[in-house]
Amino acid sequence: MDSVTEEEARQLLSVVHLCEDAEPEDWQVLDKPFGAYSFEQGLVTQSGSNSGLVVQLNFYRSPETNLITVRMSVFRQVRKQPKARVYQLQITTKSYNPENWHDEAHEHFGNGRAPVPEWKTWRSFGDVLDFFCKQTNIEFKPHLDDPEQLRLKP
Repeated sequence: MDSVTEEEARQLLSVVHLCEDAEPEDWQVLDKPFGAYSFEQGLVTQSGSNSGLVVQLNFYRSPETNLITVRMSVFRQVRKQPKARVYQLQITTKSYNPENWHDEAHEHFGNGRAPVPEWKTWRSFGDVLDFFCKQTNIEFKPHLDDPEQLRLKP
């Protein structure tokens, strides 16, 4: 996967970006694997202009094991250039007892990689999303709900 440098990633994320009109129905239920959801939307600056950044959230709960994997990413997407990772947070339930080093909870700022020990205190999807928003300077308007939350329509 192409990634920007860590320095460039931190610079890109040093200003507030908005994910406007994020609605619960924007979560896409994927056909495969069963139990997977995805959300993707472009980000705008506070002045409302296109930032060239895209947020992509992936949530998966295995129906067999009930283990959860969450991957939250920000990509730079500029015309005529390949998509490049700016930030990524990856948490799996296997992080408690990882089979390999990549199963450990971690984040990438561009091409940098660091563990995320705070994840052990998180109890909900909202906790993960709050950390992601803090690290990336992204504001979801309105706040994005857990993809598994039951929503009754009026």
